[in-house]
Amino acid sequence: MVSLNRKIGIGTLWNFLELFISKSAATIFTIFLATLLAPKDFGLIAIVAVVFELSHVLVNAGLTQALIRSKEITDRELSTAFWGNLGIAVSVYLVVFLLAGPIAIFFGEPVLELLVLVLGIGILVNAFRIVQTAILSRRMDFRSQMVATTAGTILSGIVAIALAYRGYGVWSLVAQMLTSQIVATVILWFSTRWLPKRIFDGTAFRRLFGFGKYLVIANVLNVAFQNSYALVIAKLFSPELTGLYYFATKLTNLASQQLTSALQKSSFPALATLQEDNEQLRHKYRQIIQLSMFVVAPAMLMLMALADPVFKLLFDERWNDAVLYTQLMCVVGLLFPVHSLNINILMVKGRSDLNLKLNLIKKGIQITLLVASVPFGVLGIIIGQVIGSALALMPNSYYTAKLINYSFKEQMTDVIKPVASAAIAGLAAWLAVQCGFPQLILSFFFAGLVGLVVYLVASTLLQAEGARMIWFKAKGVVAKKFKRKVYDGQ
Repeated sequence: MVSLNRKIGIGTLWNFLELFISKSAATIFTIFLATLLAPKDFGLIAIVAVVFELSHVLVNAGLTQALIRSKEITDRELSTAFWGNLGIAVSVYLVVFLLAGPIAIFFGEPVLELLVLVLGIGILVNAFRIVQTAILSRRMDFRSQMVATTAGTILSGIVAIALAYRGYGVWSLVAQMLTSQIVATVILWFSTRWLPKRIFDGTAFRRLFGFGKYLVIANVLNVAFQNSYALVIAKLFSPELTGLYYFATKLTNLASQQLTSALQKSSFPALATLQEDNEQLRHKYRQIIQLSMFVVAPAMLMLMALADPVFKLLFDERWNDAVLYTQLMCVVGLLFPVHSLNINILMVKGRSDLNLKLNLIKKGIQITLLVASVPFGVLGIIIGQVIGSALALMPNSYYTAKLINYSFKEQMTDVIKPVASAAIAGLAAWLAVQCGFPQLILSFFFAGLVGLVVYLVASTLLQAEGARMIWFKAKGVVAKKFKRKVYDGQ
């Protein structure tokens, strides 16, 4: 178990380094691009991104997770997965090619046809990295993945800003997405040093796809419905409002989904080895949820409190309406770790069929709320999304309680302390803005500092488990370094 803790710890460290560097860079580039581009540019890319994300799910076909959770994997199976992915990617791109024109007509934006065709190249690029990612994850080599992601993020951001300065508009965002994928894929190939053989085993493919088929259907539903809000706004309202909504979700996703994904990505391969030990699995997942909420809760509630000064400081008046959208989406971001980690338990247990059942239930709720909220405009749609996210908590936790005896009540008990601490910190930060410096930038940094200090104090007083885990981990690292220095001195 010590070795498992070490694997998860090292994996989490590299994933958080990836997160800190690449996502900080992504945030900076996104902010820069927002000052150079119009909300409509982000709205157009939001429409195209739906096609790309759906295509990526279909190409992956759940094979990455199937390869990672397999106890043993042969070169024959890896090669089969590679050629299977590539074949699916070519087929999906042909479908996208045929749909590009109708998509442009449906949304009344002729430029969408070429945008879809060009960005669709990324479908083929991603097919070349799926097996490489699985290989590195099985090796627990998250360092190489960090290098690939970070390099792709930084180089693509530079390309996008250069093109935006030259007036290329939405095409700068397309170039950013493609450059990021190409750079990361090339680095992953050099990192694995694995080459596919000319082998395709139908039996092996059916076995791998047997796990992935339910997962791919569930993921298609997830992507389709997560993006349905942007598509409805684009169709019924305008690309400009779509861009404001897309930008708000992008900001909250950078803070919430990526923080959670770092923990999820690093823990999944190691915890797959515990799939038969429910007691240990339950213990580890409680720690992961507590730790993820300890990080995500303050990020979301501080962003909610400081959204207004942040937008006034960084953007012009075209983005003013995105302030309230961002604040509401912070609630969705706050709940995301609980949703995501419950689903991850089903994946570790190999129950992708239950994941599909859950998705069908949740999508029914989501469709009902979306239809009911459309008459109330964009703000009503976002409020409906917040309500849907809250209502989905209980269905998501149902099978977790059945599989590893980790109930909804226990989960809420585990997350209440970091959320309460973050709420106090967010309120303190908001009050600091109201009573702060006349200069906006000084007021922002002062409020951020106040919020951080209050959060750490509140977490300590409320004895939040995430704070305790980080504190003991930090003490262990310091003690280990001190002992090493003493030993070297002798």
